[in-house]
Amino acid sequence: MNKFLISLVMMLATFGTALGQKSYVNVVADHIYSSVYQEIYLTGDVPAGIKTHYDGYGSNAMTVGGILNLLAKEGFAIEQMSCSAEGEVIILSKPSAPESDSIEHIAIDDQDVREVARFNLQGQPIDKNEKGIQIIVFSNFTTRTIIVE
Repeated sequence: MNKFLISLVMMLATFGTALGQKSYVNVVADHIYSSVYQEIYLTGDVPAGIKTHYDGYGSNAMTVGGILNLLAKEGFAIEQMSCSAEGEVIILSKPSAPESDSIEHIAIDDQDVREVARFNLQGQPIDKNEKGIQIIVFSNFTTRTIIVE
C-alpha cells in the first residue's frame, strides 16, 4: 500500500512538469534506516549520466545524500520531501530555461563611434563652443560630461 502511495506521489509530481516551466526528478528510497541495504529509484527528468536505480551494493552503491549532491550539480533543488518508516520520497526541480532579468554584456564596436548630440544641464541642445557644462552623447549610447570655459 505504501509503495502505491509513493507511486501516486511520483505520478502527480511528474504530471506537474507538463503544467510548469520546471524539470522534475523524483527520488524514492526504501530501507533508509538500514546501514546495510538501501534501495534508491529515480524517475522523471533524470539527467544523462545519473543512474535511475541504486541497490546499495558494490559499484552500484550510493546514498541518498550522494544522489542529492549529483542532482544539485545539475541545477536541481529540493522542492518537497516526505519520510515514513518504509521509505523517503524527495521531489527535486529546476527551471527548464535559464532565467535572467538583466543584461550581462553588450558588444560595442568603437571604430565607428561619433558624436550624436550635445546638451546643457537643462537638457537643451547646444553648440560645441557654448560655455558651461556640456553632456556629449555618442553613437554607441555612451555619454561624456565636459566643462567648456
